[in-house]
Order: sequence, then structure tokens, then C-alpha cells
Amino acid sequence: INNKLMISDLCDVTEVIHRHGSLANIELVHGYYMLVPGEKLVNDLTTEQVEELIQMYVDSAENCLIAGFDMIMIHGAHGNVPSMFFSRKYNHRTDRFGNRHQFGKELLQQIRNRVGDKLAIEYRISGEEILDGYSTLDETIEYAKAIEEYVDLFHVSRGLLEKNECLPYLFMPTYFPRGMNLNAAKQMKKALNKPVAVVGGFDMDKAMEVIDNGDVDVVAMIRNIYADPNCIINAQNNKSNLTRPCVRCNNCINRTHSKMIKVQCAVNPTLGKETQFPPIYPIKTDKKVMIVGGGPAGMEVARVASKKGYQVLLYEKDATLGGALKMASGASFKQDMKKYLEWSIRSIENDSNITIYTNTIVTPELIKEINPYALFIAIGSNPILPTFSHMKNVVYAGDVDLKKVSVKDNVVIVGAGFTGLETALELAREGKNVTVIDRLRKEEIGADSVEISMIGLKQLLKKEHVKFICEVSLKDVSENGAIITYKDGHEELLSCDTVVLSLGVKPDLEKIEELDGIVDITRIIGDCSIERGGTLYHAVHSGYENAMEYL
Repeated sequence: INNKLMISDLCDVTEVIHRHGSLANIELVHGYYMLVPGEKLVNDLTTEQVEELIQMYVDSAENCLIAGFDMIMIHGAHGNVPSMFFSRKYNHRTDRFGNRHQFGKELLQQIRNRVGDKLAIEYRISGEEILDGYSTLDETIEYAKAIEEYVDLFHVSRGLLEKNECLPYLFMPTYFPRGMNLNAAKQMKKALNKPVAVVGGFDMDKAMEVIDNGDVDVVAMIRNIYADPNCIINAQNNKSNLTRPCVRCNNCINRTHSKMIKVQCAVNPTLGKETQFPPIYPIKTDKKVMIVGGGPAGMEVARVASKKGYQVLLYEKDATLGGALKMASGASFKQDMKKYLEWSIRSIENDSNITIYTNTIVTPELIKEINPYALFIAIGSNPILPTFSHMKNVVYAGDVDLKKVSVKDNVVIVGAGFTGLETALELAREGKNVTVIDRLRKEEIGADSVEISMIGLKQLLKKEHVKFICEVSLKDVSENGAIITYKDGHEELLSCDTVVLSLGVKPDLEKIEELDGIVDITRIIGDCSIERGGTLYHAVHSGYENAMEYL
């Protein structure tokens, strides 16, 4: 945005932000050089080219001021341009920029000279770069002291975008604790005289805790706002129970970082699609909407149908709502999913337009009796559970997660999808000896899933000494363990006490066929609408989109 032709568009952005009573801040990164390898970026540019690079930032800052921004954030973390010049790993220059502090000092000094005190300057910094041979927290604090006079707010993160092994520490998945950058931020706050912000896996409760404790001055977050843009307003009005929780699945960053496509959210079906769906205005109607299945897809339809003014009848065959989410939130580290499940159920139970019938099997006769305007079939899927010679010690991963069955010390888990691996982590942390088998090659495991979360999950499994045997299939289960077959046809007995099956799910086509075709407007949504098994993202989005389209 160092081109002045950008100012007009930027002005549109700041006007909208100010209209809603907020201050406008914008992050400055160099779109080209942030993608250049650090060694090449820092050492191949001439002194004059580095000076020109600094001027691009300075011109951009001035354009932001003209456009009405109140603050700019210089992204000096995660391997962006300023952090590469500060890098102990990469900076081998022999001119004045060989001083690792020099680029940042000149950059900030020249911006300050250009914009004065009319713009606040936030500086994002990696408290530590995690990997051996890279910058440490002590070095970062010394650097922060060197640039402190030009900075109004330090924004503490960690790690490098260019190193995949760092990614879970930048975008903490649900398997990692919240607030992992807090210790670095606290140390920087003690060492500096300027306010300090921290980012990384916070929710509203954790944010208020660390601010009330005086640990930091500001907490930055975005995934919570993606999940529910009203989370701040709800907190201000003591209505946080209404806020749709983020499940820290990393679907959002996986799309933008790993796939280079626009941001969307697993639990907020409108994020990134705001122009595709009109606002919901309730209508006066006595029409009934019937939903079969109280899992995430069915509950999403119920919320939308209620907002539109329909009388909603939600039927669930089990005693409680939740469907597959009950299993998905069973592990000790899935508290984020559990909070979403609780919110989702609470939002349904507290809605006067929605009547819930649990412990109820829906039949064609019941559908004809209700005669609804629209029918949504959201019955989920059934686990794939083949039979073997010795079934006594064979259990389903979902039952393990829900603590319905006990698992002995030596475990073989069949299936290395997210469910199988999460079960493996939970059992390994309980002290079990866990082996995971799968038909895929090890490097292919998780290739079509949320990359950043899978990287973190694999790191934790390695830490817990979970063993993988890949490119094999389960032939049978004997009294002594699992009999596996390799690609070349030879067999092996894996001695174990328990075999845990995590082989995916399949829709109940017979039940779907029984209920389909009775009501003119009938939609099949969620897990039962696809053969390969579903995700929370698919369940929520299919529920929302079908409700918006057909109601």
C-alpha cells in the first residue's frame, strides 16, 4: 500500500471502522519479500535496496495516516522482513545492516519522522523463534529495548511461518494449552516501559484473567471473533453465555495459510460468505419445520428456522442432543469442542420456537402425522465396525472417547484419521502403550486434513512415544492381538490387550430412504449426506446453507 492510488480504498475501510466507534489499525507486511527465503532476503540485497525497502514501509505508513488509520502494526515476527534482519540465523551482512538491530531502528525511526505522533505504532515481535540456532527471548528483549523509543505497543507472538514444525505454536490447536506466549509477554513487560500485548490461543475468560492480573496490557485474538463477531459485545453486557465458542480447529488459518483460499470458519457459516446470504428477518407463519437428528447439522437448521419464524420440531433418537459432537468432545483436551457442544444445546433448549423430542425414533407415519412444511434429515452416520474372530477385546473409538468402555495397557488403534489419533493421544497420556496402524504411508497421514492442527497432533503423539505401523491392513483379531497384513502379503501378530477401531463412518442409507420423499421440501444434511464421513465444518455449513436456501 505504498501506492497512493490505494488511499481511497483504505479510506472506505477506516470510515466503516470509525462509524462503529472503534479505532482503525492495519498490519503492514511486504507482500513480496515475506515469501523470499530469509538467507536470500537479508544477504542478497545491496545497501541501497535495503534503504529502498525501508522507504516502502515509510510511504505505506504515510498513506495509512492520510486514509484515516489511528495505528499501524509493523509485522516484525514470524519470519517477516524486519525479523529476518534481526535473525541470528540469517543475518550475515557486512554493512551497517549487519547490526541485527539496525534495520528495525531505521525503519521505525523513519516512520516516526514521517508521521510524527499522529499514528500510533504497534510492533509485532516473536518473543522466541523456538528452533535451535534462531533468536531467543533474551535476544528479543534486548532488541525490543533498542527500538522501544519509536514503538507505542509491543505485540508478542512466537515462531516462524516458514517452518512447519513451528506452526502449531503460532496457531495453537485445541491440543495445546491456551496462552502459550504469556510467559514471554510477561518478561517483556517487566523489561520495557511501553505497553505489551499478547496473542495466541486466548478466549475471553483467559484474556480477562491475564489483564486483571496485570500480566499484560492488551490481549489480541481473532479466532474468537471469527466464530462469533458479537463476542466482545456479549462480554460487555454480561451475556457471554450467548457467544458461540471457537473450537480451535484451525480451519480458518488452514484455508488461508495452507490452501491460499479465503477465510471461513467451522462454526460460523457466514464468515467469508457475508454477501451470499441475506439478513434473516422473521416472518409470521404457523408452518412447521421438522428435523430428524439433534447433532450439529440438525441444531444449526433449528437455529436458522427459528430465526426465520417457523415452528421447529427437533427429534433425537438418543436421550441427549449432540450427535457425533458428544464423542468429539470426550477427550480431556477437547474442552473447546465441549464448550461449543454445550452452547449449541443451550441455544436450542432456550429457544421458545423450538420443541425438542428426545428418545424418539422418527417413522414415516410420524412425518405424515406432523405434515411439516419442510423436513431435514440429519441422522448422522454409523461407525464402520467389521467383525473379527475374537471380538472380546475389540472396541469402537467413540466408546473409548466417551469412557463407555475400559481399555487395557497395550493398545492397537486401527485408523490414523483425526479421531484415531486423538484417541491415541488420550490413551497415551493415560499411560497406555499405543500403536496406530493404517493403510496409508506415514507421510500421507493427515494430508487432506487441517494441516497445522495435524502437525501439532503428530508432535504430541511423538512426545508420548506412540508407535506407527503404516501401509498395513487389519486382517483379523485373535485372542493374542491384531493380525496385520503388509503390502507384500506377509502377516504379523501385534500382541495387544485391546484393538480400537477408528475406520470412519457410513450413512444409514436404508433409514434415509425410509424417510425421504414424504415431504416435498426434504433435505439430507450433515454426515448422512456424504459417504466419506463428515466434519463439524460440513455439518454446520450444510445445515445453515440448506436452511437459508429452502426456508
